[in-house]
This record gives sequence, C-alpha cells and structure tokens, in this order.
Amino acid sequence: MSMFQIIITKLISTVLAIVFIPFSALTHGIDFFSSAEHTDTAKTNVVGLGAIFRSQGMTTDGEDFFFSSKTTLIRTKNDAKTVIDADYSAIPDELKKKYGIAHIGGLSYYNGYIYAGLEDSKVWDYPIVGIYDAETLDFVDYYIMDCEVITRGLPWVCVDGETGYLYCTDHSKQPTKLLVYDTNDKMKFVQEIPLSFSVPSIQGAEFYNGTLYAATNDETKAIYKIDPENGEVEKYLDRNLLGGEGEGMTFITKENGKTVLVAMDMGTLFINAFIREYPAE
Repeated sequence: MSMFQIIITKLISTVLAIVFIPFSALTHGIDFFSSAEHTDTAKTNVVGLGAIFRSQGMTTDGEDFFFSSKTTLIRTKNDAKTVIDADYSAIPDELKKKYGIAHIGGLSYYNGYIYAGLEDSKVWDYPIVGIYDAETLDFVDYYIMDCEVITRGLPWVCVDGETGYLYCTDHSKQPTKLLVYDTNDKMKFVQEIPLSFSVPSIQGAEFYNGTLYAATNDETKAIYKIDPENGEVEKYLDRNLLGGEGEGMTFITKENGKTVLVAMDMGTLFINAFIREYPAE
C-alpha cells in the first residue's frame, strides 16, 4: 500500500471513528446485556468500515495482527486497530476468473507467510489454500485441494509452526476428521485424523503448546481443543455470545510476557467487530 493510500485510509478511518462514536456505545451496551456470563478478560471494539475488514479470519506473526474479510487482507499493530498495510483486493483475478474464488476465510501465519482458506463460495468445487507474503501482503502461490475430500469449502486452515503441517477439516459444518498436509512438500497429503466428536462450524484455529484450538460459530460460539495426535476433542470455553457471528482466533504474548487467546466476533447488529482476549492454558 502506497503512502498516499495509507494516509487516505487513516483519514477515512479517523472520520468514521468519530461518526460511529454513538454506534460504539450502542454495540458495547448490547454486548453487555446480551449475556449473563461473559468469559472474555478484555476486548477491543471496531465499528463501521473497520469491522468489515475484520470479519473473517485472524492470525499473528507474534508482533502484528492480520485480519481478513471476504476479499481483503489487512495488517495491524497488536492493538488490532492501527492499520500498517492493506490489500483491499486480495483475491487475484486469475483465481476469480478460473475458479470463481470469492471468499477469504481463516488465516494462519507460518515462516513469513500467511496461509488462507479460499473458496468459490456456496459452490464448493475449488477449495484453495492461498499463500501471501506476511511482510507485503502480496499473493505468492496457491494450491487447489481435493473437493471430494474437502467437501464444503475451506473456511479455515491452520499451520503448525513446529512441523509446517497444514490442518483443515473435511466438512465445514459437521467435520468428522482433520486433514493434514505438508506445506514444505508442495502441500503433499500426510494423513487424516478422525475426531472423537464433530466440532461444528469452525471459523479459525491456531496451535498453542502442541494443541490445536478451534473457534466456532456454534450455539455459544465455543472454542475447542483438539489433540492432533489422536483427534480427541474437548471444549475449552464458551464465549457466550448471543447473536452476531463467531470468527477466527489466534494467540499472542503481551508485553508483560503473558500469552492470551484472542478471538474475534461480529456484533449482534453486524456493524462492529469485537477482538476479545481469553486466558490461555
């Protein structure tokens, strides 16, 4: 993004932030009264245009956050608000024209790159893993996955930073197994891991201490733990969000040295995005 684009984006964001002050108060109020039991320990509220750009997946390189919307990628400071770089048309024309790709889902950072689930939304013929340079947000490469195995799009992907293995599921609504691919060997299939029970509507996932954590859009927008060795599933926490939509998640270490789980959701009116912190085991 050029300096001119950065200045214009910041100017628009500042103006909109002022315009949406009443809406910020409104969305905070709705959130406060929407649940009798909030489990987050802190939250950031982004209202208006900024929420649109933070409406799908999220990940981190340990310093900055990366967010996706259906067609965009942005990089922010770890306050989740200050935009450092952005690509407002992050799906290459080639993928749009050849495969009908129209949706960017969950993100995962690995070894200087952002891995993203790309979909021909509601068609499900071409589940694609897109790869972006984390520094520039430039599109680098892609892999077309097997739609007979990945049967309902690719709403999320997650790369294990220790092994370089990429994880996803076979079904997006009621998955029965984890699918594992090697990012260091041209996305070669490694294995499938049956789940002890289905984790519904996964929106994003990240590894922490060798365990896969998955954020969902189920009834309570719960977050689950999945053992990548044997597929054992355990609910980690309920976000207890009524209305809106649960989105992606990641982990980040704060300045005090404490690691927190950070998860995103769209507010009840879909005019804001909350980026919430939860305890990390």
